[in-house]
Amino acid sequence: MRARLIITLAALTSVLLVALGTPQGSASAQQARPLTLEGKQALYQRVVAIPGAAVAATAGARATQPVTPFTVFYVYAREDIDGEQWLRVGLDSRGNIRGWLPASQAVAWRQTLTVGFKDTAEQPRVMLFEDRDALVRLAEANDVETYRSLRERAAEGDVADSPVAALQPEGFIDIRRNFYLVPILSHEDVLAGDYQARLLEVASVPLRFSAADDPYRAGIVFVIDTTVSMQPYIERTRELVRDVYEKIAEAGVTDRVSYGLVAFRDNVSAAPGLGYLTRVYSELTDDPQTFLSQVAGVRATTVSSRDFNEDPYAGIVEAIDSIDWSGYFARYVVLITDAGPRLADDPLSSTGLSTSQMRERLLANGIVPWVIHLKTASGARNENHEYAEDEYRALARIEDVGTFYHPVETGDVEDFGTALGTMMDELTAQVQSAAAGFQPLQAGPGRPTDDARDPALAEFQASVQRLGYALRMDYLRQATEDERAPLLFNAWMLDRDLEQPADRAIDVRVVLTRDQLSDLHELLRRILDRAEEGALAPNRFLDELRSLAAIVSRDPQAAQVAGPGASLAELGYMREYMEGLPYRSEVMNIDLSTWQQWTAQEQFEFINQLDSKAAYYRALHDNLDLWVSLDGGAVDGDSLYPLLLEALP
Repeated sequence: MRARLIITLAALTSVLLVALGTPQGSASAQQARPLTLEGKQALYQRVVAIPGAAVAATAGARATQPVTPFTVFYVYAREDIDGEQWLRVGLDSRGNIRGWLPASQAVAWRQTLTVGFKDTAEQPRVMLFEDRDALVRLAEANDVETYRSLRERAAEGDVADSPVAALQPEGFIDIRRNFYLVPILSHEDVLAGDYQARLLEVASVPLRFSAADDPYRAGIVFVIDTTVSMQPYIERTRELVRDVYEKIAEAGVTDRVSYGLVAFRDNVSAAPGLGYLTRVYSELTDDPQTFLSQVAGVRATTVSSRDFNEDPYAGIVEAIDSIDWSGYFARYVVLITDAGPRLADDPLSSTGLSTSQMRERLLANGIVPWVIHLKTASGARNENHEYAEDEYRALARIEDVGTFYHPVETGDVEDFGTALGTMMDELTAQVQSAAAGFQPLQAGPGRPTDDARDPALAEFQASVQRLGYALRMDYLRQATEDERAPLLFNAWMLDRDLEQPADRAIDVRVVLTRDQLSDLHELLRRILDRAEEGALAPNRFLDELRSLAAIVSRDPQAAQVAGPGASLAELGYMREYMEGLPYRSEVMNIDLSTWQQWTAQEQFEFINQLDSKAAYYRALHDNLDLWVSLDGGAVDGDSLYPLLLEALP
């Protein structure tokens, strides 16, 4: 048997990731619609790209555009070329075509079901089995001891001669906040002890792409102004870094994030009392005690420089040249200052660099500059703010991602702390996601800030999310080029745990588009209206539902031939959505012949159930922060949300 390793979620599955580029499409393509599923009129064919996939301009041509693993595509056409089937694919249902993809490089995703993992602090870690029959035998025999033993061995790294292919890592990534994809390809019912369980076949990736193979690490170096009046910001930065190190430790990614600090002042020949132009207080380190002890002596000077401008570019050059950045793929310099920069034409500039030259040097070293600009009262008195903002916005601009400049109006220390804390928390979340195998998407407004009233901070945070996504994608592309990106294989899991069968071990979610959810909401509202009328006139209820079904059903004939004991589903309501799902709807499968036999209380309970679901759908539809756009654009009808299967009508 081939050698196997414990798998992290990075190896368990890649995430749902979308290409950074804007999809291309001709004017005629804009009118195209995806192919529908066999036997369906409203549900489109979709596929999931496997790692290593690439699209071509035409069917049968050489594929030249790499595809991010687990990208979800709509299928617009199928064509056979020399015995190989090709798929014409796009990222949405509106005709934005990406190109042609070999069918062998995609997995059909018929029911758009995905796994949502639960917090391992509350649930045992889920095992994925390479051997389906072995898992079925364990479940049917209710062999709890063997099941426990396999998990204990897997947790210790011992999977030799084991049917276990993978083990969910510790920790928790909320699929509603950081959307990922573990596609469910098929499902069947089995018994787990005395409980009905689902055996799920999921798409996964080989075990060799494990945490050891995926050392995605982030290095963050603060370049901080230590001139007069900066002491409160220095202290607040230290406090925040201390807090962040604690969060990093809790997230289990201490070795993935390192911090360093470079201080700068100004030209000492013009003001010798400043003491230094630049000083490295801390190299990049993931040890909080080392960092905090090294930066404990950082103090703002009491000596004024020649004028209000300082030499922050000297500090940035020091960070580039003196810090060891090797081993860090995500590299950030965070400039914190209340003063404008000395440029090449300033005789007191130590670097002789313009802002554009400084930016080019940073990017040439793979370092992304962020600027937190403290717009203090002294800067306003010196009429420095506008000049500094122009230069720092230009310095912190990253093409196709955003501008990493954030102004702190009036230089308020608490606002500064909020901005820096938001940024650092976002970085921690990104690294935690990378370590677990999940990534935030380049899409929508992203996770909301704690203070939604600050649009500038919300935009800054959204830019940080897009940057983290772009860097992670670049990392994965390089891994692909190094032939470390894996191919796809299938694995099996139970949605109940044999040791704790009463609770679901994972969530099964159906990935709906916003348009589909809108359709469900509208349909429930119309059924609800009929139900409320039926409570007052029971004899008319079935006729009203039959009439409505003939209007909204994709199969009007079904509504006409269904008998008096038909369910809503048999009348044609939502049949396309519900058929084949591992779920029995309490609403859609109700026997309507019993309606007249219900008491008024039972009828009103049914109505309240409909009303509650309709209200939930409306709230979900209107919360734009929850939706993910495949093309990285604004939230629209094709944006996605992973709805709990049990939340269907």
